[in-house]
Amino acid sequence: MFAALVLCATGFVLALVLRKQNSSSTWAAALGSAMLACVLLLIQLGTVYYPAMAQTGDALDIRAQITGNAEQRYGRYYYTARTISINGEATRVRLRLSSPYPIYAEPYDEITYHGTIFALGNEDPAQTAHYKSRGLYLGSYAQSYGEDRFAVTPGTRFHAMKPILKLQSTIRQRLLERYSNDAGALLDGMLLGNAGGLSWLTQEEFRLAGISHLFSVSGLHVSLLSWSLYRALRKLKRRKKPSDEEEQHDKPLIPEKIVVAICCGFILLFMALTGFVASCVRAGITMLVLMGGKLFHRRADSLNSLGFAALLLMFVSPLSAGQVGLQLSFGATFGIIALEPHFSRPGKKFARRFASDILTRRGILAINGGLCLTASALALTIPIQLLRLPSGVSMLTFLSNLLFVPLSNLLIPLGGLSVVFRPLTWLCEPLASLMLTGVHLLSRVPAPVLRNTGAAAIPLGICIAAAGTALLLRYLGKPVRLRLIAGVICAVLILGTWLPGFLQRNQTFVQQLKTGDGTAVLIYKGNQAALLGCGGDSLPAGAAKQALSALGILELQILLIPGASKNLSAGAAELQKDVPIKQVLRYDDFEAGTTVPFPLWEGAGGIFICTKEQSACLLHINQAYYVLPFEGELPANWQDIPQLEGGRILGVHQ
Repeated sequence: MFAALVLCATGFVLALVLRKQNSSSTWAAALGSAMLACVLLLIQLGTVYYPAMAQTGDALDIRAQITGNAEQRYGRYYYTARTISINGEATRVRLRLSSPYPIYAEPYDEITYHGTIFALGNEDPAQTAHYKSRGLYLGSYAQSYGEDRFAVTPGTRFHAMKPILKLQSTIRQRLLERYSNDAGALLDGMLLGNAGGLSWLTQEEFRLAGISHLFSVSGLHVSLLSWSLYRALRKLKRRKKPSDEEEQHDKPLIPEKIVVAICCGFILLFMALTGFVASCVRAGITMLVLMGGKLFHRRADSLNSLGFAALLLMFVSPLSAGQVGLQLSFGATFGIIALEPHFSRPGKKFARRFASDILTRRGILAINGGLCLTASALALTIPIQLLRLPSGVSMLTFLSNLLFVPLSNLLIPLGGLSVVFRPLTWLCEPLASLMLTGVHLLSRVPAPVLRNTGAAAIPLGICIAAAGTALLLRYLGKPVRLRLIAGVICAVLILGTWLPGFLQRNQTFVQQLKTGDGTAVLIYKGNQAALLGCGGDSLPAGAAKQALSALGILELQILLIPGASKNLSAGAAELQKDVPIKQVLRYDDFEAGTTVPFPLWEGAGGIFICTKEQSACLLHINQAYYVLPFEGELPANWQDIPQLEGGRILGVHQ
């Protein structure tokens, strides 16, 4: 970071000194912005991040204040909190507090407990990124057991966020009461960004279909809700009695300035309801600038509004620039602003030239607008997804966005209104069920998946180099066929990120999961997988679900539980609650000394042997043999089995 700061500062000074061309001012502005970003990032690292990391440790006496409502996820309860003191020393750091039991405390009550503080990042990556976007870098849990592990002291001071958190809790409660479990959790995720109520399988189906961004509150949600409110208020009119010289006409019931003020207040309230997530703050700032333009009779420039939102966010939280959700939000918005007019121009010309009927023309323009809007948003978000998300991008993403984003445009405002007007639930419930069913069916459609494997770095580099060269030649006034180059770049990107996975589709892979002091081995081929063991002390079920999510696999063919110890079965119960499993093999279902064969798929299979002294597996994968010992010593006679000639030990539990 210091090296980047020095380089930016050097370039900035040279651009100011060597001002021989008009472009030098542009370079000076760009390098000055990069230099300012480096300075802000270093300031936050030195004043917030590293001091927070210094507070990690075990056996700490912690006194903290709850600052948010509980979120339930995978059978645990999560709270945001701010410490008051650690081991008696006054300390102010933010925490994500985890507990297997609910804490009977209201927001801004004080709690005291004996616990551990650790750096976030070893659990669910998506949830960890969600909290880091709120400036939460530390996690904590109580080391004692039982529901009374936290001593609660009711808060007496008033806080401005108290009524907002109460409203958030009320909205969530009404959604869950008025809808079925899945529909209520879906609306909770789409309105407030809390997808924790949805099952792991449903969340993976949305991710596999390429529309998990519906649970990341951003421009789609803010613009849809704020514009719906603005238009509804503008339609409220009262009839004005005409004078003798005037015709009868309607007058707005609420003046324009008051309508804009109400919408601005709603945007700020919505940002607070979502916990000031970075992507929502970006969209909120952009909408506030747009509403401000209406207030002062000025037309807001979209790029300037986006740049102002980025500037304000970087001042408040420079580290949020590294969050995937924020990058996708900015990428989609910039793609729509920069590319949508160019993408939609041919369709508009076609409609004007060949569609004489006004209804036909409007239909063509509507279809053209939806296609071009989706394509322009995906043009910049797909490269970000390839670089940042291990699960990759399904080729169904374009289709799923065309099908379900318009449906979400109905569900989001209607779902919000149903919190106030209960009869609307009769309309929203079937719409939510339609979306859930459609996503479930679409996620099962076999489709090519683009992934950033090691081999994908070459086509990505070629695409970036080609795009940079084309833009430089265009800037220098050279003739460049941008559409042809863009088509070639897309083809290279698709082939380079899809072909390696396609060539490996018939191979079986073995991955030993990191679960601490335990055993969990994942065997997979294509969309089929088996898990041998699910134990350890670092959330083994979470590690298994992360691995399945990265591979785009929605179910397990076989789960083998080879023993009763924590090192072999600690996460099995939780995994069975969330992940569909076709067959579960348990050690206690077989007599001691029994040999249990279990076929996996063509070219792969195994034999499970369990005795009183030891348990192990003999695996046959890709014409090779492996020994996977779970408990006890390896049988002495296994080296004499003819099948093991040239085989090896896959892993030994210590």
